Amino acid sequence: MDQVEILVSPAERIALEQMAQEANVSISDIVRDMIRERVIQRQRAGMRSAAIRMSSAYQSDPELTAFSALDGEDVAE
Repeated sequence: MDQVEILVSPAERIALEQMAQEANVSISDIVRDMIRERVIQRQRAGMRSAAIRMSSAYQSDPELTAFSALDGEDVAE
């Protein structure tokens, strides 16, 4: 892991301390979890945005829609 130094306001530090105490973990654990959640949110937003930008291609490109004729078919045997 890399070490990063951040500055927080006194109110933010108190909130972090309370959260850590309630969860019986360190402030570092709380901050790492917050960062991890934000990274996941950004990744999902990026994928959602890419899907929206590509939606017309997904609906009209024959190479991308070739198997849509099988929709609803039971192909498992």
